[in-house]
Amino acid sequence: MITLQRFLFLSKNIFNRGSGGDEHIEKSHVAVMDGLRGIAILLVFIFHVWQLSWLDFTTVFNSPVYINFIARFGFLGVETFFFISGFCLFYPHARHCFEQYPLALWRDYLRKRALKILPSYLLAILLILVLFEWEFPKEQLSWHLITHFLFIHNFFPETHYSINGVFWSLAVEVQFYLIFPILAKFFRTRPLLITFLMTGWAIAYRQYIMATQQSSGMLTPYLSQMPAFLDLFAAGMLTAYILVWLRNLQNIDRYMPIFSMIMLLGLASFIALIKDVGTVASLPNGMILWQARNRLFIGIALMFAAIGGHFANPWIQKILNNRFLAFFSLISYNLYIWHQFIAAKLFHARFPEPLTPDPHDDPQWQIVFTVFAMGLAIVIATLITLFWERPFLRQKFNFLQANQRE
Repeated sequence: MITLQRFLFLSKNIFNRGSGGDEHIEKSHVAVMDGLRGIAILLVFIFHVWQLSWLDFTTVFNSPVYINFIARFGFLGVETFFFISGFCLFYPHARHCFEQYPLALWRDYLRKRALKILPSYLLAILLILVLFEWEFPKEQLSWHLITHFLFIHNFFPETHYSINGVFWSLAVEVQFYLIFPILAKFFRTRPLLITFLMTGWAIAYRQYIMATQQSSGMLTPYLSQMPAFLDLFAAGMLTAYILVWLRNLQNIDRYMPIFSMIMLLGLASFIALIKDVGTVASLPNGMILWQARNRLFIGIALMFAAIGGHFANPWIQKILNNRFLAFFSLISYNLYIWHQFIAAKLFHARFPEPLTPDPHDDPQWQIVFTVFAMGLAIVIATLITLFWERPFLRQKFNFLQANQRE
């Protein structure tokens, strides 16, 4: 069992990475990705709680500019997660290309992925089915379990959002894990070609779905399948390749001011894209169609932010490489799994109790509910990370250390 002291020590190591020290640690970890992961989980977290509270963040924070778009369109954090996954999966391969970093066997790759995904995922399924009322008939339990255990639940309308609404994206992740070894083999030698092919496939798939499914009622499920996100995965993979290549060039530090501007351009573009969703939010299928048409640009903005951030001036890097975002990065997986489910249960239980029949007519309830739901989700995610996820991941870290010694 991991103790609280060990958890805090681990957190401290993550918070301090990128600020100097052991060269292996510096090269094995890209701190800017913790920042992007922290932003991604916060976007999704705030969005799902806002869907229930309708809290006006602009008024609450007395903001001189309109900031509600961050809550209303925070679902783009999911796109960010897929970009990060592409980066993290290919990063060891990029190091292999430029730094002779040894690659793990594919069976070891699958083992490490399983240790990351399965423990918290299976725990959530168990707790939800045992402790809470099911949202599907009892006789369908075996079908929902089989599809979720095989990570194919996003293929079927009746299981796409069942058990826990956020699980659809984990199916996309795992499906990509299965084809990644083949993609990585060719990407190492033909990165631009494979990026072009993955991006072309994703765009062609989305165009076909938009042309054939707009009136079917199945537009969102079809546009939430793994092929629809291949360009985001490819953008993450290409980012890892370029970042490691740049890192091994001589005198790269002289270009810090340029990289700082690239990072700021990437982040500004990403924010502008989030805000732009508002221009189509009131149209039929407006938001899902906007996502399908703009996913490529999201990937490019994130590439700029990641590459620029890694080589930017240290004080500019703090925008992404800071303790606040690193903490949310650390608990991001369990927070992602639990936040929407917890907030929805609180809302339907009318807890905290609103003063009006429609809780949205009670401004005080909107604030109290938002704070309580977010605080409870953070506490639960932190506890599960500490006492459940980290012991399994420690097996992964011990395995990696053993491979390095060999």
